[in-house]
Amino acid sequence: MSIRHIRLPIVPASPWKNGAGTTRLLTEQPEWRLSVASITQPARFSSFAGLFRQMGLLTGNGVRLFPVSGAPPLLLDQPGSVIRFSGDLPLTGAPLNGPVDVLNLMRPANRTGPDLTAITPKNLPSDALLGFIAIEEHWDVMAEKQHYMLAPGDILLSEVPFELIILKAGQIAYAVT
Repeated sequence: MSIRHIRLPIVPASPWKNGAGTTRLLTEQPEWRLSVASITQPARFSSFAGLFRQMGLLTGNGVRLFPVSGAPPLLLDQPGSVIRFSGDLPLTGAPLNGPVDVLNLMRPANRTGPDLTAITPKNLPSDALLGFIAIEEHWDVMAEKQHYMLAPGDILLSEVPFELIILKAGQIAYAVT
């Protein structure tokens, strides 16, 4: 299958069951799922038993995740940061100073990969990717002999690993490796 170039603003959003946010499904593979959640107010996160979650900040000032157990909160407040946690951990998420969009990668807890990795001009991807998400500034890249000018919110996804050649790096992106 070829690489899909997705522009996040045109991906339809589905409301959460609790009405406190929306989700845009980017891909759902047999072994992993990638989506973008928009969080507008404090809300309980859905439980995903048996899954491992990785979350990266796309837009906004960040989100603080409060475990129901009273354990210390998890903080995601910088683009390029990634937090990792069990999908069955009961959490309440609270956006920091306004709405946020977060990238969610979920996979079975008992398996390795894929993983969400921050990409910067100093940390360019060296392995084949399943996805690439531009966050800050434009990224000029080549994949499968195709040229892409990626703006923030542009995504490249494939069901099979692909090699990415960075022609001109932006500031921050995420890779699914």
